[in-house]
Amino acid sequence: MKLRRTTLFIPGTLPEAQVRAMITSCGADLICLDLEDTVVPARKAEARQLIVRLLNEDIWGRSARAVRINAMSSPHAQDDVTAVVGGAGERVGTLLLSKPESADEILWLDTLIGRLRAERGIGARIGYLVGIESARALTDIDKLAACSPNVEGLGFAIGALSASLGVHITAYLQDRSLYPGDLFHFHRARIILAARTHGLWALDAPWPNVNDHATLAEDARWGAMMGFDGKLVLVPAQVRIVHEAYRPTAAELARARQLLERMRQLTDGGAGSGVVDGEFIDPVVIAPARATIARAEAPL
Repeated sequence: MKLRRTTLFIPGTLPEAQVRAMITSCGADLICLDLEDTVVPARKAEARQLIVRLLNEDIWGRSARAVRINAMSSPHAQDDVTAVVGGAGERVGTLLLSKPESADEILWLDTLIGRLRAERGIGARIGYLVGIESARALTDIDKLAACSPNVEGLGFAIGALSASLGVHITAYLQDRSLYPGDLFHFHRARIILAARTHGLWALDAPWPNVNDHATLAEDARWGAMMGFDGKLVLVPAQVRIVHEAYRPTAAELARARQLLERMRQLTDGGAGSGVVDGEFIDPVVIAPARATIARAEAPL
């Protein structure tokens, strides 16, 4: 089972020993080495070299490998892709795309990567996690989701999208009671809808107050209940908290197992649906129940 409960960002200009230690110990499902906002222009070439070196090392354990490249409208994106795909194309599974505004940008990336794969004999497929970071991206989310078979997920970039929409996020991050309900419910629901429509991962926004573990846990539980597959995280300390939030409770796990057993009783009796112990059971319950059991069995 491919897990995406947590995607941890690590800046590409941290000291190499520190990055290596984070990779080996954080336990995130996906680790994303960053070339974008956390790396100033003067250090991007240095960061690319470090990232390629680390991608090619056998230090990743069960964590999948990703790199966040600069916006395709920037002067850095082509150099990012050439360095990362050219130097570690068989090892990097996912590119996180920053600030995409149109399907044409993603198709440009398809062409560039296709050429690099052909030139260098790279057989591995590279998927894209598309960051939803602007009003335009949210409006055109289905176009972004459907434009390329390499798009594998959508991620909620809460800071950039808030800035684009004019959302007053600062006060909300300090006190969520200031707004009646979840200020970002629509944005989250729209991302989940597009992801499910197009068969993609849906990744919830990071919680920026990294020392506020209680609100992080609550926020992650909200996202899991809405249907997100996981959450973007900013520091290693957030990883376990999110994994625990996405793990079903004992009652939820018992319920899932009960539903599967009742469905088994029906099918053993030759029925596709029916009433067991006063409850109507049909195949609709099977997939959610199995997903619950799988989440419960996933490593923390």
